[in-house]
Amino acid sequence: MVAVFAGAVALRLAIRLITGTQDYWINGYTMYARLAQSLASGHGYAFPGEAATAFRVPFYPVFIAAISGGPFDPWPLIIAQALVSAGSVVMAGLIARRLFGGTAGLVAALLCAVYPYYVWHDLALQESGLFAFLAALATWLLLVLRDRRSLALAGAIGFVFGLALLTRAMLLPFAGLAIGWLLLRDEAGTPFRSRFLTSAALAGALLLTLAPWLSYQQRVAGSAGLGTENGLSLYRGAHPLLFSRFPAAKVDDSLAVIEAQMPVALKQQRAAHAPGSASESDWYARQAMALIQADPAGYAVRAVRKLAIAFGPRFAPHKGLMTELAYTLSWLPVLALGLTGLWQDRRNWRRNLLFAAHFAAFSAVTAALWAQTSHRSYLDLYLMVFAAPVMLRLLAAACSIQRHQGRDSGAP
Repeated sequence: MVAVFAGAVALRLAIRLITGTQDYWINGYTMYARLAQSLASGHGYAFPGEAATAFRVPFYPVFIAAISGGPFDPWPLIIAQALVSAGSVVMAGLIARRLFGGTAGLVAALLCAVYPYYVWHDLALQESGLFAFLAALATWLLLVLRDRRSLALAGAIGFVFGLALLTRAMLLPFAGLAIGWLLLRDEAGTPFRSRFLTSAALAGALLLTLAPWLSYQQRVAGSAGLGTENGLSLYRGAHPLLFSRFPAAKVDDSLAVIEAQMPVALKQQRAAHAPGSASESDWYARQAMALIQADPAGYAVRAVRKLAIAFGPRFAPHKGLMTELAYTLSWLPVLALGLTGLWQDRRNWRRNLLFAAHFAAFSAVTAALWAQTSHRSYLDLYLMVFAAPVMLRLLAAACSIQRHQGRDSGAP
């Protein structure tokens, strides 16, 4: 596993060396770089020249500021993200080894190490690589906790979950499902009291980890929560114009169309709420509900379309031919083999409910909001875990056929 980890780091850094870093700070989620610069310069969690914000959860900007001291030399951040991405490779191997044995663990790690999306995008200026690692670490620790109940381990998982939620708030539904999963009867017949205590310890540690941010948001925005963008995201996700540009172009292009075509009366209502405040987020949420109630059938159709985009064979937003081809040729086999592995391992359905919860939680969030490929990419790791034993069985079958053919051809 050490060699696979080192190879994953080397591959990611080599690709970045070849492509260069000239546009690193401007070709990505520049919002994070600006927030990190403000943090590093001592001006707090705010966009430069603006008041403090609670628009989005803070851990990735904090990570950038801690590693790079702000958006200056990109290489410290690139190296750190290469290490984090290779950490996801190790997590894939550890999860597969726990489920299917050491050889499957090595195969899953190798798949994750060379997966084109991870090799490239985990080093970009975006939080997807860090989020994938934290989610995978929490998932592996949950499997360990289910087999060996420990209040200390449950607390550690709560802390990891907290960091993941402070990186990308969309993991919240999965966190809730995971806590419930720990309460279910397991194969070892763990007493309910032990199951309850570990679930409670995890939930308590999670709340303690989130507490500083919740307090900060209460002070800055007027109510506690995981960012004040959620109401706006619900509104945009419910809007019929969401697909005016997306997925052919970036979702931000569609959001610009939605903003441009917002009726003047609504803009006047919005002006009564402070930008970025909890009250503005609540106002957007009410507008979203109004859109859904006005056309529930249309909203349901759009929800299905969002899921088709998120799990579909094309990159979202669409890219050039070579990028699309690389994506399709890597994603579809992982999807097919992973689903096959899940089906073949269905006898362990109680354990595998944890992985089903990942996909169910993501699908619920996507149906309500939207998802680009980068949003879904963290799930690919779990498909690789279940693809590994399928690949080993296929390889064994191929070797068996080859041996039979060799004996037949050498027969007198």
